[in-house]
Amino acid sequence: MRKSIISASLLLSFLLAALMSCADNTPSPENNTDTAPSDTSDESAEAASGVSDDLPAGLDFGGKTVTFLYRNEVSDEFYSDTANGDIVNDAIYNSIRSVEERLNVNIEAVLRDGHLTMSRQEYMNHITSTILAGDSTYDWVDLMIGNSPVMMRDGIFLDVTQNQYIDLDKPYYLSNLVDTCAIDGKLYFVSGDASLGYIKCAFCMYFNQRLVDDFQLGSPYELVDSGKWTLDKLGEISVAASQDLNGDGKYNIDDKLGFVVHDTNHPKGFWVSTESVMYTLDESGEWKFTYGSERDADICNKLYNLFYVNEGGWYSNVTNAVSEHLETYNQVSAKFASGDIFIMTAELDDSVAQLRDMKDVYGILPYPKADENQENYRSSSRNTHNAFSMPITCADPDMAGAVLEALSSSNHNNVLPAYFEIALKKKYARDDDSSRMYDIIRDTMTLDFGYIYGNAIGSPEGVFSSSYRKENSLASNVASKKTSLEASLEKYLETVRENCT
Repeated sequence: MRKSIISASLLLSFLLAALMSCADNTPSPENNTDTAPSDTSDESAEAASGVSDDLPAGLDFGGKTVTFLYRNEVSDEFYSDTANGDIVNDAIYNSIRSVEERLNVNIEAVLRDGHLTMSRQEYMNHITSTILAGDSTYDWVDLMIGNSPVMMRDGIFLDVTQNQYIDLDKPYYLSNLVDTCAIDGKLYFVSGDASLGYIKCAFCMYFNQRLVDDFQLGSPYELVDSGKWTLDKLGEISVAASQDLNGDGKYNIDDKLGFVVHDTNHPKGFWVSTESVMYTLDESGEWKFTYGSERDADICNKLYNLFYVNEGGWYSNVTNAVSEHLETYNQVSAKFASGDIFIMTAELDDSVAQLRDMKDVYGILPYPKADENQENYRSSSRNTHNAFSMPITCADPDMAGAVLEALSSSNHNNVLPAYFEIALKKKYARDDDSSRMYDIIRDTMTLDFGYIYGNAIGSPEGVFSSSYRKENSLASNVASKKTSLEASLEKYLETVRENCT
């Protein structure tokens, strides 16, 4: 097992590493003496979880190498070439080793800067140029799932549904991948437990339990359990926990805030949580833009009030993907940790990366429903999370498919429990109710065509974001964008059908 790192320059690598230690990259807990379970065999894992793959017994690929390209800054969610005593790192390391031994392969990771906005395009260009040059170095390439549809339209990836060893119905892949993300039944990227990326990036909310007690707000968990955790209820309790410290009638980072949108990507979680579907399949199986109902408009207006009008609400307007925003982004994190924010939008891994030293008891919640008429909670993950695509230059698709399948099942049985059950639920969650909320978020994870394909089909999320920024604007925003969005989708589908086999 070997790792190689490619960077534009040594200096850039150091700078990115420093930036990511404050943001997207997840630092390992210091002085962590936990160790991963020593028995990582498929047999023991399957017996414990009841989940196994259906790879033929005795597969042997003769010691050949399977190479994954992965974004360097977040590579610890997928790869480790050494054990260091950290339970998640060691679970990843042992899982890779078990697959290597099981299939008689060598798993190699080539790491290249490509997560921050400054390096994404170069990373994508490298993938394209490598494949078009006929270079068979990579058997799998990692992409942010939101960029996978952009890359696949050039016909440079293989249809994973045709791989004899990949079973997308298995629980270690994200559910409904084919139904949600396939074009004419063909799928050119896959996401699931081969990487922790999607669960680390899952949208959630953190709240301060001390403020719940101080303001006598009742249990947020009971709201979730009773089906009453809605946009209206979020607005109601967040207003009650806010304080305008300087009395100017405006709320910003200098006040005690009831609700904060921590990252500009986080409102997209409401898109899925409120079941605001932008695209639906018609009777002929074609995707159609169908957004803009009265219900959609009502949701956008509620978000507008929640973000900009309600007392104690604040939209940070920064993202941890842009280096210039990191100072404010980290300031918001520190403000929540100090107890001056009641509820903050977040991603699951924030509990590990940003809140480990928080003194107040904090809890976690799923994103709220639109209203009580909505039957189920829906969760989603930031579209910067991992997806794997297989280049058309892959020398041995069967071997590559078998490795991904084995790694996905092994991680499902070993890595995901280490991260989710131990590192998050037991080590960082402060109470049993929070642990149960993690389960709800994991179990309700949902993909959305408009969100996943947005970067490739004209950015339909712009209609959504424009409409929560200005009250009663959805109808006009849809009217101004619908024709161009429909044309963009039609052109995209035509390109995919011409180029992809």
